[in-house]
Amino acid sequence: MFIAAAECMLVIVNADDLGTSERVNERTFELIDSGLVTSATLIANAPAFEAAAKQLKAFPKCSFGVHLNLTALPPVGPSRGLEPILDDNGHMSGKLFSVAMTPTLRAALLRELIAQVEREREFGVPISHFDSHQHVHTLPKLFSVLKALQRRFSVRKVRTTRNLFAPDRTPSRIHTLRKRIFDVALRSVYCTKSTEGFGEFRDFYSTVKAGRLERLRSLELMVHPGTSDSRYNEETALLSSGWYQYLPSDFIFGSYHLL
Repeated sequence: MFIAAAECMLVIVNADDLGTSERVNERTFELIDSGLVTSATLIANAPAFEAAAKQLKAFPKCSFGVHLNLTALPPVGPSRGLEPILDDNGHMSGKLFSVAMTPTLRAALLRELIAQVEREREFGVPISHFDSHQHVHTLPKLFSVLKALQRRFSVRKVRTTRNLFAPDRTPSRIHTLRKRIFDVALRSVYCTKSTEGFGEFRDFYSTVKAGRLERLRSLELMVHPGTSDSRYNEETALLSSGWYQYLPSDFIFGSYHLL
């Protein structure tokens, strides 16, 4: 149920990778319809993107954002300048993580992301926020690209960096410090809203069952419905398990519209 409240803990359950396949679309929209997923992000260059975009109007209370993608599938726009991150098939790849950033590559990456956002707008996606495939928008070398993209489309809501981990996966102090620096920069440069907490649903489930969930004003949980990955199938099963009984009594399910 979507309701607004001043002091409640806002919980956003976001389905990533919408548009990846017919199965992903089907399962995501089933969970949105049941109220267990309250937000979703679409990949503009995914095979079933157009089919997903056609169904969004049926879910006006759900927020829909762009799942920015620079590590998989063919580019939406011309590949000129993207050669350092392309594989032998001309698809974008994980080379992005290790390649040295140059002005030419940075400009090409921005052009590609602009093309992705424009494609989603052309298909009527009511863009509420940005996040990204494999969290590439949190890479320091892409920070200026992200901010240029936000300004171009006046998008002021962006997924924060991951700061919620399972009880047995405590990050190092340096890792935590780097994430806090990113959070401050994200919110301060071109004033941007993001949730206080963000993590995978599986990690959240372990944390909340152990009674170790920190009190937050807002929390985003990432899920991946319909994928063939067994890890995420388990995650989707947990999503339907009544987990919300472990949350504070004043929590609400909501979308990025309430952030």
